[in-house]
Amino acid sequence: MKEKQTSSFLKFPAKQMITLVTLPYTKLAKINVHKSKREFLNLFSNQSQNKRIFIISLILAISVALSTVFLCAEVNQLNDDAFGHVTILDEPELLNALRDAQAKGVIMGIHGWEHENYSTMGPIQAKENVEKGKLVFEKAGLFPKVFISPFEIYGVPTNPSVKQAIESTGVATELPPLKTSNSHVDINEYTWDWRTMQSFDDPRFKTSSEIIREEKPQTIVLHAMDWNPYVNRFLINYLASTDETNITVRMDDVEVNTPKEVVNGMAKMTQYKSVGRVVLAVIPSGIWKGGNPSIRGIKVNNILGVYYWFFIVTALLPFSFFIIWKWLSGWNLRRTHNNYLPPDKRGSESGLVSIIVPAYNEEKTIGKCLESILNQDYKGKTEIIVVNDGSSDRTAEIISKYPVKFIDLKVNEGKANALNRAIEDAKGDILVFTDSDSYMSANAVSSLVGCLNENRDAQMVAGDVFIHDNHGKKRVMKYFQMIEYLLEQEMTRYLQGLNGHVLVCPGPLTAVRRKVCDTVRFSDETIVEDADFTIKVLKNSMKVIREPNAKVYTNAPETLRAWYKQRKRWWYGNLQVWRLHKKWAIRNAWMVFNYSGYIIGVFSIILFILLPYFLLQYDDILRISVRGFLFMIVFLIPYTLAIASFFTKNKKLLPMLVPYVLVYSTIKVVILSYLYLCYITGRGLKVQFGSRILKVR
Repeated sequence: MKEKQTSSFLKFPAKQMITLVTLPYTKLAKINVHKSKREFLNLFSNQSQNKRIFIISLILAISVALSTVFLCAEVNQLNDDAFGHVTILDEPELLNALRDAQAKGVIMGIHGWEHENYSTMGPIQAKENVEKGKLVFEKAGLFPKVFISPFEIYGVPTNPSVKQAIESTGVATELPPLKTSNSHVDINEYTWDWRTMQSFDDPRFKTSSEIIREEKPQTIVLHAMDWNPYVNRFLINYLASTDETNITVRMDDVEVNTPKEVVNGMAKMTQYKSVGRVVLAVIPSGIWKGGNPSIRGIKVNNILGVYYWFFIVTALLPFSFFIIWKWLSGWNLRRTHNNYLPPDKRGSESGLVSIIVPAYNEEKTIGKCLESILNQDYKGKTEIIVVNDGSSDRTAEIISKYPVKFIDLKVNEGKANALNRAIEDAKGDILVFTDSDSYMSANAVSSLVGCLNENRDAQMVAGDVFIHDNHGKKRVMKYFQMIEYLLEQEMTRYLQGLNGHVLVCPGPLTAVRRKVCDTVRFSDETIVEDADFTIKVLKNSMKVIREPNAKVYTNAPETLRAWYKQRKRWWYGNLQVWRLHKKWAIRNAWMVFNYSGYIIGVFSIILFILLPYFLLQYDDILRISVRGFLFMIVFLIPYTLAIASFFTKNKKLLPMLVPYVLVYSTIKVVILSYLYLCYITGRGLKVQFGSRILKVR
C-alpha cells in the first residue's frame, strides 16, 4: 500500500500525535505531552536546520571554488617567480626578428629592466637596471641607443639625478630631434587597447583615422600588445598618405612574449618616405607567458581557459559542496542526536524477519554466506529463504546442508525472478535481502530492523557494503574499489539518506517492510534489479534511508577485465533505469546529477584527447607542461586531504589515494563515456547475466 508522506525530511510519528491529543490530563500525560511537544519542535527545528546547512554548504562551496581561482592566480605568480623569469635571449624567434629589424635601421631602446617606474627609483638602482639591460642587449647583438622610460607616455617625469645616472652607462635618455615640417612635437597614441578590435567597422578605427590627420603628430606611439591587422592598416593608411616627413614611429613594451610578427611588422614601416625613424622600446627581462598561439583565429589560451572553468564547474564545485555538506550535516547530527537511542538499545526485536538469499553458481561462497546469517545476534524470529537460480555447480548441494528454506529452481531465469519467488513464500514483516557472495556482520540484521523501528516513516533501508578482506594478496584494483565503496557510502549515500532519497539499496544488504513488496516487485526490465526496485519505491513516495551500522562484506573483482565486466552491467544498467523512469528522474536532483556524470565524462575524454594538440601549438611545451603540473598540484593536494578524512579507521588505504584520483578515476571516466556512447547511439552492448548473455540497449 502506498503510504502518504508529509515531508521529504524527518516525519513526526503518528502515535505521538495521537498521544498528544487523547491522553488524559494526568501527571503521566503531562510528561508525554511535554515530551511530544519537545520532539515536535525538534522535528521542525531539524528540518529548518537541514535546509540551512544545505544552503550554507552551497555558499561555502562557491566560496571555495572562487578562492581556488584566486589561489591559482597566486600559484601562477609563484610559478612565474620560479620558472617564468626569462630574457629576450631565451626567445630565439623574437631575438632574430629584433636583429633583422636593427639591420633595417630600426633603433633599439631599453624600456627599463622589467618595466619599472623610474620616477620612484633612486639613481643607483636605475643605473644597475640599465646596465643589466645593456648587457642582455650586447649578448643579443643589439645596440641600445636610448633609454625610454616605461611611463613616459603617461607624462610621468624622470628625476634629473636618475637620468644622469642612466646616461653614465653610455645610453642616452633622449633621441635627437628630427627636422620636420611640423612645428608640434606631440607624442600621441591612437591605438590603445585595440587588441579588442574585431572589425574595420569599429568606430575607433574611423575616429582615430580622422584625428591623426588633424593632429599630424611628430611621434606616433604604439604598444606591442595592441598590434593586430587593424593597427597595421591604420598606420599604413596614414604614413602612405600624409605629406609630413621625419615622423618617429615608436613601439613600446616589446618583451619576451611579443610575437616575432609584431617586430617584423614594425620594421616594414621604415620603407615609407614619411617615416624618419622607427624605434622599438624593448623590455629585456620579463615573465614568460607561453605566448598565445591561435588555431583558426581562436586563441589557445582561451581554449585552455575553457578547460580550467570546465574543471571548476563540473568537478571542484560539486565535490566541495558534497564534502562541506557532509561535514556540516555530520556535525549537526552529532549535536542533535542525543535524544536517539544507540544501535544496541533501539528495540531491535520485531516481528518475523525473512532473510532472502538468491544464488547462482556460488559454491565457493554460499556456505560462508549462510554461516554469517546463522550467526546473527538478532533476538527476534527469523526465517532464511535461499533460492538456487538454476546453478550448474554444487551450490544446491551445499545449500541443502543448512537449516534454511530451500527453493530450488531448475532453470536460470535471473536474479529478479529468484527474489520475487522468495518474496511469495516469505512470511516476515521485514524482508532482508543479501547476496550469496557476501557475508553479513553479526549485527547486520538487528541494525537494519532497529533502524526501521526507530524510523517508522521509512520503508526501506540500505546497509553499508565493504570489500571482503581475506588477508591474502591484494591487487591494485581491489584497493581502488575499497576506496570507491567507502567514499560512495560515506558521502553520496550518506547525503541521499538525509532526506530519505537513497537511490540504490544494494543487493548485498537491504531491508524492506513487507507492505512495500505488496506494491513493488523486482523486474528484469533492467540489468540492475536493485537500483530499479529502489527507484520504484521512491516513485511511490516511500522513504529510503541508510543504516551505517549494518555492514556486509562482499568479494570484489581483482583484475581489470573482471572489474569491467561487473561495472559495465552496473553503469549501463543505471542508464536503463534513467530511460525507464525518465519522467520521474528529471525531477530528482540526484538522478539528474548521476546522469550528467555520463555527459561530463564524454566531454572530459574529448578535451583530454585534444589537449596534446593544443599544447603542441606552443613553442616551449616543457614550460607550459610545468605550469599545468603546478595547477594540477593545487587541486590534487586539497582534494586528497579532503577525502583522506574518511579513512581515519582504514589508514592503510591512504597511500593509494593519489593513484586512485589520477588512475582509477580516469579509467572510470573512460568506461562511463564508452557506455554512454553505446547508450545514446542505440548500439547497446552484450552483458552476461547468470547463464544468459543478453543484448541490452
